Amino acid sequence: MDCVRYSIANVKRVIPMDILRTVFTPRVNGYRDDMIDLDETLLSVVVRPRVLVDCNLVGGREVYIPLDGLPVYRQNDYTSVYRIPKTKTQGSSIMSVLNITFSDPTKVSSYGVAAGDQNTFMLQGAQSVMDAMGSMPVTSTAYVQLIAENVVMVRDTVVLPANIYLRCVLANDENMSHIQMRSFPAFAKLVELSIKSYVFNQYIIPMDMGQLFGGMNIGRFKEIIDGWSDAEELYQTYLREKWTKIAMMNDREQWTRFMRLTMGGQR
Repeated sequence: MDCVRYSIANVKRVIPMDILRTVFTPRVNGYRDDMIDLDETLLSVVVRPRVLVDCNLVGGREVYIPLDGLPVYRQNDYTSVYRIPKTKTQGSSIMSVLNITFSDPTKVSSYGVAAGDQNTFMLQGAQSVMDAMGSMPVTSTAYVQLIAENVVMVRDTVVLPANIYLRCVLANDENMSHIQMRSFPAFAKLVELSIKSYVFNQYIIPMDMGQLFGGMNIGRFKEIIDGWSDAEELYQTYLREKWTKIAMMNDREQWTRFMRLTMGGQR
């Protein structure tokens, strides 16, 4: 079971089924209405158009994409445009671009380090002192922006080498397959709050109109939905304060980079 299916199963455990069927699979005269799939309706009405979109806006998957071999359109001597095919982005769209790096990010930056070699450590210390007095080498540029779907424009005075890498954030796949199993309950809570918010906003006025014009006493049904009046605020707070952090910790590239920046380098 993937993350999204788990969240739908959880919603059917915490929200009364009568409320879900009434709101998402209304009964009208016609035999076809009895064949409506509740799970697919929840996905198509709430999860895909809202939850997955919000997760892309605050999260995503950080990757490095090699641009070597891609055709380049040069507007002038300082502006280059790259059109990145989806074969290089795992079939996903680029949500945001961070920078262009001029070296292979997978290679180790320091060579010749032998464990227990005191001379090597002394040379490294001396090299660190010399590096501190020298100018900072240009290894990347942040003058890059997304101008269309998977189309990137780089503006810099530096001549771009052939073997450059684009650091960017890709959209999550539809099943959120990169989310670890221990984070399933957190995502399920996000889906639960979004569905409660949808039910409250869509049904609170019709319920009052039924009471006003039809004299119907809805009772417990209305009481439960009235209790979800703060679901939208809780959803926004949970998305901003909790899910953003959980999404980053589930992205190995972002989390590893954050930990490296926190601990610092060898010096």
